[in-house]
Amino acid sequence: MRLQILGTAAGEAWPAIFCGCDTCKRAQAAGGKDLRSRSSLQINDKYKIDLPPDTYHHIVTQGLNLSRLSHLFITHSHSDHFDLALINMMNPPFAHNLEHAPVKILGNNTVIEKINAAFNESDLSFNATAIEPFVPVAAGELAFTPILAAHMTHEDCLNYVISSEEATVLYASDTGAYPERTINYLCKLKFDLLVIECTSGTLNIPPTVHMNFETVLDLVNRLKSAGAVSSRTRVVITHFSHNMGLLHKELEAIAKPHNIEVAYDGIVLDI
Repeated sequence: MRLQILGTAAGEAWPAIFCGCDTCKRAQAAGGKDLRSRSSLQINDKYKIDLPPDTYHHIVTQGLNLSRLSHLFITHSHSDHFDLALINMMNPPFAHNLEHAPVKILGNNTVIEKINAAFNESDLSFNATAIEPFVPVAAGELAFTPILAAHMTHEDCLNYVISSEEATVLYASDTGAYPERTINYLCKLKFDLLVIECTSGTLNIPPTVHMNFETVLDLVNRLKSAGAVSSRTRVVITHFSHNMGLLHKELEAIAKPHNIEVAYDGIVLDI
């Protein structure tokens, strides 16, 4: 399984679009791994999680060919993860020769209702289907199991467990500390890779809608205690807000002693 984290920022991106704070200025000056776009994950050539407004940027900077896309999984309806206007770009005359049309778009009820309200034509290059937490979805050689995140009170926000015959991956984007139902489900699995949001960095912010580094450690340790994570499990953090105040190398210095990697835009994870 080949995974590429296309974007590693929270909703404001980094440097944040209208921000003049010191951290954004330092990131702008440093460039490289400190320039972070909105979050998305590409898996092999055919599968994608989330459609942020930075998708065109990801195409031209990471050399993507989204005409090969067969499945698009959405985590939730916030605009930095789900840019509704981009859905129309799958249809003619904006796109031709999609290899797997109609592309399957899958997400929670809120996401699918928004798509259906915006596009009521019968001849579309995609179809949209609501999926339920903890019910696996077969997608070619992979299975995607949506799990309940803790992010919005009025919407079932989803994270995903992605599995193949060779590997099992958790993609934990936009969530605070998981509810017990989700923890209990994860504890029964064996993970090769965890990709976990760390929006708040080392800030002492209650993990109700996002995680900080302490919450990440708590999750990893809980999964280790259950045998779901071993010494061979790779742990990578992503989805960072500029408000944390830490540039890439500074966050690496904190994460490395715990054998945790810090993602950057475009990082490739082969498992």
